This record gives sequence, C-alpha cells and structure tokens, in this order.
Amino acid sequence: MKRTLCIILSLALALPAFLCASAEGVTFTTPYYTLTLPEGWEIDMTDTGSEDGYEYLGCFFAPGDRGLAVYAFLEYYEEMKDFSLWNAGEDEIREYAEMTMEAFADENPVYLGTVTAGTIPFVLLRGKDGDGVEYLYADTMTNGYAIEFEVYVEDWDGNVYPLTDRHIEQLRTILATLVPVS
Repeated sequence: MKRTLCIILSLALALPAFLCASAEGVTFTTPYYTLTLPEGWEIDMTDTGSEDGYEYLGCFFAPGDRGLAVYAFLEYYEEMKDFSLWNAGEDEIREYAEMTMEAFADENPVYLGTVTAGTIPFVLLRGKDGDGVEYLYADTMTNGYAIEFEVYVEDWDGNVYPLTDRHIEQLRTILATLVPVS
C-alpha cells in the first residue's frame, strides 16, 4: 500500500512538470530574433546563408502532411534605411502595406491586416505566384532590414495545397511570439 501511494504521489508531482515542458513548444532561433513554435514543429537550418543583402535564415514546418511550411529571410533595402515599422503610426503602417502590395502586384495580393509581436507590427498578405500557388507573406521593417516570411501549405513530397483560415491563424499566432535578439 505504501509503495502504491508513493508511486501515485510521484506521478502527481511529476505530471505538472511534464505538462509545462510539453506546452513550451520549439524555439526557432536566428541571429536576429527568436520565435516560439507549437510543440512538434520541425526546424530546418540547412542551406542558410546570405548573398547581396538577402539572407536565408531557415525554415520551420508543422508536423504531419499538408501543414504550414514557413521560410524565413532577412533582406536589406538601402532606400529604407531611415524607416522602421517598429515605431510607426497607423498611417505609416498602412502606407508600408500599400507599398508592399505594389511590389507583389503581379501576384494579386490581398491585405490580411497586421500581426503584432509585442510592439512590432508585421504586414500580412495572401497571394498566388506565377504558377497559381497560393502563399502567405509577412514582413516587418526596421532601419532598412526586412524580416520576411514566405508561407505555403506543403506535404512531404513538396506538393502545395490551398491555404485555410486555420493556417492563417497558425501563422498569426507564431508571428506574435517574435522576440528580437538584443
């Protein structure tokens, strides 16, 4: 009886620690920021690198078939070196969103609003590339540096599928966890 009581007590004490650990998720870390991903998501940091002001930071993707695949980039825009969304007002954010939509005009972008990570706003667009593949695009700008995410729904064979509202909400939730590296 004492042994059974000891086992039950041990399990009761260990269960909260297990639940807290499993709820923490996975951290996607770059030299510039971190993101907290849901538990079970995978990270691929192979083939990262930079060229001509454009840096591929890696990707992360949902477990299972037909989940989000999120590709992360950092790009420098000399003409934007004095601009930052991080301290911008609503009008400046709207102007930036319009400018971003113009850059993607050939892909029929739809503005989905902004997502805020602390005080950092991200502009979120939905579009279709030249092959008709649907994607999400999110970015924020600070001092000429754009933190960019290209997002698709993919299976393990690289086939791409339509986005759903659930996928958009998943991305919003992840982007809201962004913390700049100090």
